[in-house]
Amino acid sequence: MAVLLLLGLFQLPAATHARDAAELEQLRQAAEQGDPDARYEMGVLYEYGFQLPKNKPPALAWYMLAANQGHARAARKRDALKGAMTAAEVAEAERLMLEYAGRKAAPAPVPPAAPPAESPDDAPSTPDQPPAR
Repeated sequence: MAVLLLLGLFQLPAATHARDAAELEQLRQAAEQGDPDARYEMGVLYEYGFQLPKNKPPALAWYMLAANQGHARAARKRDALKGAMTAAEVAEAERLMLEYAGRKAAPAPVPPAAPPAESPDDAPSTPDQPPAR
């Protein structure tokens, strides 16, 4: 009998973990679909390391998304957390925010090496030359 009880105790955490994983996935999907409360909760989970690794940049990213939708608690958490982060962590959070919002961060523009060459059709006509055809 005691052996069965012990076996049951070891199975309980596995079942709880599966339920937690399913609930976390539902929360993540709601956050990705734009639910401000779910976005706030994702920030809390990342900030404090509940069910997810403790990680400031994703926490700030989720708080920023929720705050941008008018979530007051998320705005307070965003401001407090941002003040405790390095510039590099904040930059990573901003990149993640764009990713989580379903947009890709635009790559930095590359300036042209030289101005484009004019084609004969683009050359201005002069009074002694007829326009190019």
